[in-house]
Amino acid sequence: MRVLTPPAASRSGITLIEALATISVIALLLALLVPGLGGAHKAAKGAVCLSNLRSFGAAVALYANDHDDRYPSSSHSAGSLVAQGAWLSSLQPYGIDAPPRKCPVDPFADSRLTSYASNEHFEALTPGIDYSPITHQPLPGGRTRAFTRRTLVPRPAAAIYAFEPEGDGTADHLNTHAFAAADDVRAAVAVTRHVGAGHFLFADGRTAAWPWTDLAARFSPSTSPFDPEVAR
Repeated sequence: MRVLTPPAASRSGITLIEALATISVIALLLALLVPGLGGAHKAAKGAVCLSNLRSFGAAVALYANDHDDRYPSSSHSAGSLVAQGAWLSSLQPYGIDAPPRKCPVDPFADSRLTSYASNEHFEALTPGIDYSPITHQPLPGGRTRAFTRRTLVPRPAAAIYAFEPEGDGTADHLNTHAFAAADDVRAAVAVTRHVGAGHFLFADGRTAAWPWTDLAARFSPSTSPFDPEVAR
């Protein structure tokens, strides 16, 4: 009698070499994918930051419409960041509250009231800071001209109104009239925070990411975009 042998069982599972090859392919794909995801996440945060700055500009325009075309003040002339006259308070009715005041890319966002600062040129000259309250003469380091209304700005599309300050301090404005060189700008403004660029709100309400290499090459005290009188 012939003995029938069962057919060979079909091979199941994978070999060690195949498993290692699969793991290597997955690891390679992850290595290629994860940096891209991180870059996309950072880009999304940067877009939110620029959107917040755009909202800031819209709030400033609404404020000006309700206040004889005037720009809001900062602590430079209001006395403190939390004073009713400072924009941290005066722009709240126009939608600039806690979330829109912060940039998600700002490394110091948790420790300060706002990630953005306005340009002091757009508010009134201040006694004791810009001029003597007694003699009414300019003080050393103070401004001699103010662009308190939108109609006073010669070239709104060229003049920077707000931006992100550098460092970990809390400030709602910067003394931009002291910028004498590109290095002064870089020390005070976060000009490389967004993939080598800074975020800026211009006096006409436009926002833009301006690469630092381009801004530095163009900067001059005689054509400074931070000074509405000479901005080109």
